[in-house]
Amino acid sequence: MSGILAQFTTVAEAAGAIKQLRDAGHTEMTVFSPIPSEELEEAVGITGSPVGLWALIGGLTGCTTGLLLTAGTSLAYPLVTQGKPIVSIPPFIVVMFELTILLTGIFAFMAVLVHSRRPTLKLEASYRKEFSVDRFGVFVSVEGADRQQAEQLVRDNGAVEVEVQA
Repeated sequence: MSGILAQFTTVAEAAGAIKQLRDAGHTEMTVFSPIPSEELEEAVGITGSPVGLWALIGGLTGCTTGLLLTAGTSLAYPLVTQGKPIVSIPPFIVVMFELTILLTGIFAFMAVLVHSRRPTLKLEASYRKEFSVDRFGVFVSVEGADRQQAEQLVRDNGAVEVEVQA
């Protein structure tokens, strides 16, 4: 992948560069940060996490599966005692609750793995070990005349080091 890799010492400088790059029309970028930062997420355009939706779907799936499993078992092997209904909700609540909790956790865990793109077996070529210590990195995928514009933009925002990658 060709582009430029800029290193910043503060979150504010990196966020400012990202905002200006996005305003200039550069949308393909990767941001490296040693710490979680809401300012960087906002600059990149990350508004929310889809993990909650996955967890909700898992919970609803678990509850429905628990009800269908218990009701289906009761209907397949009916045991009529003292005229009570074969399918009765109160005894099924425990199984429904347990499957709701189990599938909510599994779906949420899978969502975290999917949306964080983990496990990563190979680091990106633009990654530097300083990004895990004290530097913030922004890799912008650009070519041609846009490269000079993007390079000047990150330098104006306080980049301490700029690499051009071919």
